Formats: sequence, C-alpha cells, structure tokens
Amino acid sequence: MFIDANGKTWYKGNLHTHTTVTDGKKTPEEVIALYRENGYDFLSLTDHWVHSETRMTEDGMLLLGGCEYNINGADILAGVFHIVSIGEKEPANLDRSLANGTYTAQDIVDAVHAVGGIAILAHPAWSLETCEQILPLSGFDGVEIYNSVSGLPRNCRPYSGEVIDQLAARGKVFTSMCADDSHFYQNEACLSYIYVQADALTEDAILDAIRAGRVMATQGPRFAVTVEEIEGSENRRVRYTCDPVSQIVFYTGSVWHDGRSISGEGITKAEFILRPFDRFVRAEFIGADGKIGFDTPILY
Repeated sequence: MFIDANGKTWYKGNLHTHTTVTDGKKTPEEVIALYRENGYDFLSLTDHWVHSETRMTEDGMLLLGGCEYNINGADILAGVFHIVSIGEKEPANLDRSLANGTYTAQDIVDAVHAVGGIAILAHPAWSLETCEQILPLSGFDGVEIYNSVSGLPRNCRPYSGEVIDQLAARGKVFTSMCADDSHFYQNEACLSYIYVQADALTEDAILDAIRAGRVMATQGPRFAVTVEEIEGSENRRVRYTCDPVSQIVFYTGSVWHDGRSISGEGITKAEFILRPFDRFVRAEFIGADGKIGFDTPILY
C-alpha cells in the first residue's frame, strides 16, 4: 500500500494464483503467507473451476473470492480462453463438463457478472488468442498484459502488449492488469501485480475501483497519467510522472513515430502528443533493474 501525491491510497494485490487445490505447488495457507510476507494487501486464490470465498485474514490481508474458468483445452483455433473471476457472490452457474466445445468466452463472462463478479481475460498471448476471437466479446473488466508464469523457463509468452495494441488500434480497450498466475512458486511468484486506488481495503471498494479502471499494472515502477486537450489543436497532450526509471516507451497505432521513447538516468516525467493517426498511446516505464510498469491504452 502507498499514498500518492494527491493523498489517494493504492492497495497492492495479485488476482491470479493457484494452490494444491488444483495444479499449484503450494497449499492455500502457504500461498497466503508468501504474499503477505511480500507486502501484498489483497490476494485471490483462483484455482481452476473451484470457487474460493472472500474473507479477511487475521493479520488484515483481504482474500477476494476467485476462480479461473478455462475452455477449449489446447484447441487454439476454437479459442483457448482462460477467464479469471473475482468477487463472485456465489459460484457461477457453470458446469466444468461443458468447458470444451460448449461454452463460449462470452458465456463465461456473462455467468461471472450474473453473480456479481468481475471478469479478467488471462494471458491472451500465451493462449494465442487473435483479435478476431476477442473483438466480438464484451464485458471484460481487465486483461493481463503480463502473466509471470507464462514466461521462462516453463513457458514462453508472458507479455500480451501486442495483443492489447492490436485491439486498441481497433478501438477496443481493457484495463491493463499484471498477475503472477503462480503455479510452481519459483521465479514467477511476487513478480507482477497491481495497485488499486480505493477508499478502503474491502471487497466492494476494490471491485468498484477495478470496474472504474483505477488500476496500475506493474512489476515495480509506479506512475500517474493525465490527459489534456491542446487549445486550438486537434491533438491531445498526455503527461506522465513516475518513479525514477531508465526508459519510457510509447506504443501507438502508428507504424512510425519520431518520439517513440526516451532514455536516461532517473527519468521521472514525460509527455506525449497524441495525434489522430496514432489512434492510441500506451506507455511502459522500464526501471534500471528491468522491471516494468504497464499503462492502459488511451484512445485518441
């Protein structure tokens, strides 16, 4: 948890985690202790097709009820979708026996929302999802731009920025999220997380903040973004402030841009002029240690 320059409180959490209840290598108790020891304020145990309950631990950590619904096995042509549900008031009306070939991703999202949960699209790059598969879908409350367990040594596609950029270029934006998706509890644990700006560490406050997009996805660098209209111009100015980093990269919908990044030591601010042909801008903040903060795309 930290308090920003405007006096707003941001809580640290991980919303995608597995335990020995399904295919994780640590027990629920071990997982909770690990994340608490690493300064997390909230956590969700999202085992496959197993609903966990919301509760507060004795030492003040908020456990948000969660579950991961995965459909279509490894059939990438059918659409391998893993959807993380957080905050369900009761288990969603979904039957695991119908996961392959019956349910669509939209069915899962709708079922999660029907019981008061939020739906997060997990690791679209790892799942090899295409724009054509994602664009018709509605209702996602966030998308994982980085999924730690999808990286080396066990996997190879942890970063979904290109998928997010392809969607943004077509006018579709989801709130960027980071998650560990911890299974093996090796190098992926406590690596990628979110901060949520909320008035209290409660289920309703955290879920409402995520729905409103008050989320910062990061592996370390913290940042803030403001957008302003430029008087007498069709362009918009996007201003960034951040923890000291060594590089800020601007991803847009244009194939060429003369201001794609800035590099140096201890960079704490930058701006980008967003023009119609850019379609969108999304910034990444790269620390000297290689850890990255991931912004949500801003449409022109």
